[in-house]
This record gives sequence, C-alpha cells and structure tokens, in this order.
Amino acid sequence: MIHYYLDGSWVGGHRGANFVGQPMWIIINLQMEGSSGSPGPTSDTYYRARNLYVGRSRT
Repeated sequence: MIHYYLDGSWVGGHRGANFVGQPMWIIINLQMEGSSGSPGPTSDTYYRARNLYVGRSRT
C-alpha cells in the first residue's frame, strides 16, 4: 500500500501488487494548463517542494 499525505494529513493511497524490488519515480507536478479556462503560461514556470519525505513501513 502506498499512502499520500499533505501537510501531515492522509489524502489517499494506492494498493497494488509487485511493488517490491521495482524502481519507482516521484513526479511532483501541479500542472493544470487549460483547466482554469486560460491557456496557461507562455514562459518557464517553477514549482518548488520542500520537506518531502519518502519512507517505508516495516509492517
């Protein structure tokens, strides 16, 4: 089970199979181009994350 937390509160999770020993990537992306009704930025934009923790449970 993979759990997702935002500001210390659980917001969701994924249950799957064959996770053990497989490479995983973290993609942090809040891209919403077009969702707000506008075409989005025309130049580079940056998103910064801090205090990101990736860990595992032994249970």
